[in-house]
Amino acid sequence: MSTPHDDSNAPHRDEPSRPDRHDTEHHDADRRDAGAYDADRRDAGAYDAGHQQPYAAQGAPAAPYAGGTPTQGPAPSRGLAIAALVLGILAVLGSWIPVLNIGAIVLAIIGIVLGIMALVQAKRGTAAGRGMALFGTVLSVVAIILAIVVNVFLVSTLEEQAPAIQQELERQLEEQGYSDEEIEELLGNG
Repeated sequence: MSTPHDDSNAPHRDEPSRPDRHDTEHHDADRRDAGAYDADRRDAGAYDAGHQQPYAAQGAPAAPYAGGTPTQGPAPSRGLAIAALVLGILAVLGSWIPVLNIGAIVLAIIGIVLGIMALVQAKRGTAAGRGMALFGTVLSVVAIILAIVVNVFLVSTLEEQAPAIQQELERQLEEQGYSDEEIEELLGNG
C-alpha cells in the first residue's frame, strides 16, 4: 500500500507519464471535437496545419472560422438601383412611340428620382449597385430627351402637313356627297 509520501506510483523522470483511463476518454473526446473544428475550418477554407488544402485553395487567403455569427452584415440592397435601371430601359423603349411617349417621360422621371436615391445610398455605403443606378439615371435622361424630340418632330410634321390633310378630307367628304356648308361645319372652318 502506498503512503502519501511514497513515490512508487509516480512516474520516473525518464519514463513518460501514462494517463489513467478517465483522462484518456476526455482526451479522445477533445480530439474528436478538435477534429470537428478542423473539418469546419477546412470547409470554410481556413488553413489547417494538420491537413493540406486542395490545390485550388492553396493560394487563397485564409477565411475566418465559419461557425457562429458572420463577421459582416447582410449584403447591401440593390433594389433602388435595379428599379432605376428597369425604368430607364422601359422609358427609352417607350420614348419612340408618338403620343404614348408621354407615359415614357413619367417613367423616366421616376427612374431619375430612384437612380439619384440609389446613388446617394451607394455613396453612403448603405446600398450597392452604383453602376446600375448611374446607368438607369442616364437612360432615363436620354429617354426624356428622345421623347421630347419625337413629340417636337410629330407636331412640326403635322403642322407642315395640316393643309394637305385638310384638303384631302374635304375631297373625300365631297365624294361622299356632303355639301360645302356641312364640310365646313365638320372640319370647324366655319
